[in-house]
Amino acid sequence: MMCMSISIYHICLIRHVASACSRAPSYLAVAVCVIYSNIVFGNGSLADQTEVSAVRPSVKTDRAVYPLPPAPTLPKAGGVFTDPTFGTEIMRVTDEQDGKENCNAYSYWPSFNADSTRFHIACGNRPMLYNFDPKGLRLIGKEPLFAGKPSSLQEPRWEDAMWAYADPNLLYCHEGLNLWAYNVVTAEYTLVKDFSNTFPPGHLCQLSKNSKGDVFAGSLQDPRWNRTGYFVWRRATDQILLSTTVGHDEVQLDKTGRFCVVKTGRQGKGVIEVRVVDLRTGGIEDLTDDGPDFAPGHSDNGEGIVVGHDNITNRITFRRLDSPHDVRTLLDFKNDWSQDYHVSMVADDETWATLSFYVGNSLPSSGIFRNEIVQVATDGSGRVRRLAHHRSVFKSYWDSPRANISRDGRFIVFTSNWEGTGQRDVFILKVPAM
Repeated sequence: MMCMSISIYHICLIRHVASACSRAPSYLAVAVCVIYSNIVFGNGSLADQTEVSAVRPSVKTDRAVYPLPPAPTLPKAGGVFTDPTFGTEIMRVTDEQDGKENCNAYSYWPSFNADSTRFHIACGNRPMLYNFDPKGLRLIGKEPLFAGKPSSLQEPRWEDAMWAYADPNLLYCHEGLNLWAYNVVTAEYTLVKDFSNTFPPGHLCQLSKNSKGDVFAGSLQDPRWNRTGYFVWRRATDQILLSTTVGHDEVQLDKTGRFCVVKTGRQGKGVIEVRVVDLRTGGIEDLTDDGPDFAPGHSDNGEGIVVGHDNITNRITFRRLDSPHDVRTLLDFKNDWSQDYHVSMVADDETWATLSFYVGNSLPSSGIFRNEIVQVATDGSGRVRRLAHHRSVFKSYWDSPRANISRDGRFIVFTSNWEGTGQRDVFILKVPAM
């Protein structure tokens, strides 16, 4: 796709070291002469030229370009530091003692449990469970996520292991065609469903569930891990609501369990990229990649809603799943195609969507939101809360931050290789109160 060059004028950056903060060794008070780009975001048009001077590190709500200042010295695992631009507290969860390949799973799979007292990540190929003090922002301890194996003697997959909505100790996980409920305190497995009598031999893959844990959806794979179809299952009635062998990329339920969003994996003019299945009525709405629907690409679902990327006109969009052809623009990036991002709608408060931007190409860039973790209002006002630079340099998929927010909206988990070092670690961002 042709991209117009982005015109960003001079940026003057003056830094000086100020007095020590209570929880960080120091911060940089930044005097920035910022020139805005001529790109329009959301419903507002950026001013041609705006100067921001003597800026104290704080959450930003503007559209200024904030160049990356020198990186803070990273503490050891468990240590907390302050983002020098946005003033937020960030904990380093892992370090060299945990290996070089540490990561969270994905933006729509919650790392944190129901009350933010535990979270799970991977250290190398080892899924780990961390105990966490949300009030004190400190790690209490860590242990293997799965203390043992279920009766099948196969360890569950960790990436899409999903916390129960109400019970902070309960985790839904799977191996083969078995769906388990695992209590992380007692280390006991309870079989939720054995699908071996329902589907051919193989594996469950990329699961999602509604908030109540009553409806589950996912992809199916054969014994060699080839994608063979997808399904939706209602637990209360032990009923398959939807099952097909049609090719696809992924499926995801909304939080209510009424809607299933099917990504077909196909793009192009007039091509159906997304199908919205109403599990209550059986109705299906097809969304085209291009107009008039501009189907959501990278996306996440809330309660009857989906927030995602419009691949054609370069917008973040919002739509209700009961009327998916009606689209609301949350942010419009116009000609800046330099960044990709992941969306997280895991928080109970859906008035904000959490975005983790990363640069995966060399296209012209406005510099706005570059490699930042940002929240955008879902009401279409264009309001943003810019929270942190994640400082990850994209070299491969696992270098993307894939940030996901906690249910209570207080914490964001993300991955970073910290300016392209050989060390990939997990971090927790404390979200400031509104």
